[in-house]
Amino acid sequence: MFFNEQGIIDIDEMMAQEPSFQNIMADGMVTEEELRQQSRKVLDLLHEVEQRFSDEDKLFIKKLLAETNVLSAIYRYYEIQKLTYHGNL
Repeated sequence: MFFNEQGIIDIDEMMAQEPSFQNIMADGMVTEEELRQQSRKVLDLLHEVEQRFSDEDKLFIKKLLAETNVLSAIYRYYEIQKLTYHGNL
């Protein structure tokens, strides 16, 4: 479910398979309305998590979301660093 046959998680591939991502990226542009709709979808899912799961489960999910976003943020910074400092090291 989370890992491929090599035991690697590929978040980009998971994201690419989501119909919401495919629909948003179909024209190669992201609009403010698409951002609002996707934000609402995420908020709705988080509200559903609050209703469906135990407090312990919610803490685990919160940690997972936070650490996933840390990974995403530092990956972006890493890529920017490579672009910024390429050839200057």
